[in-house]
Amino acid sequence: MKKEDMMAALEAISKSGITVKGDLVLEKKVDYEVANVENGGIGIQINNGKDVQFTVSDKDIKATLEALLKEKDDKDKLLFRNKKQWWAVYRVLSTFCQYPKQMNSFKTKITDMEIDYGGNPNVMTYDSLAAAPKDVPLMATCSPSTWDTLKDKSDNYKQQYAVAEFLMVKLGIKS
Repeated sequence: MKKEDMMAALEAISKSGITVKGDLVLEKKVDYEVANVENGGIGIQINNGKDVQFTVSDKDIKATLEALLKEKDDKDKLLFRNKKQWWAVYRVLSTFCQYPKQMNSFKTKITDMEIDYGGNPNVMTYDSLAAAPKDVPLMATCSPSTWDTLKDKSDNYKQQYAVAEFLMVKLGIKS
């Protein structure tokens, strides 16, 4: 598509009242990108007040979770250091990546991935997954994309936010 045609299309979209978030890229070289954009995905999001759904392969999610389990914070402590932080994983994946909304089904799907925990002892259990919202009740009522406003309430909030933020950035949900 010619640059002039692209600009005319963007002008028509902006006049239609549709809110478009994304980057206009006329030429792009991709070495590796999650969400299968290199395999023909579309790098544009249309958000009409709802959380946008992303198509991310289980392979990319597994790699991201394995990286999360090894990630260290600025104090050289594991970012993922509490079994209850699996709840943040559950919320991000079920909200944005079409993962099961029932905790039992979610746990089964993650277990079936055979994730390499890399020595991290915080293996998911249904009990820790189900108990976490009691520690962060305000997060249980809103989208993970808004958790940055709650992260300073307590250490529990901060731990859940850190995991959600890591996942959303690595999976391309948030830039």
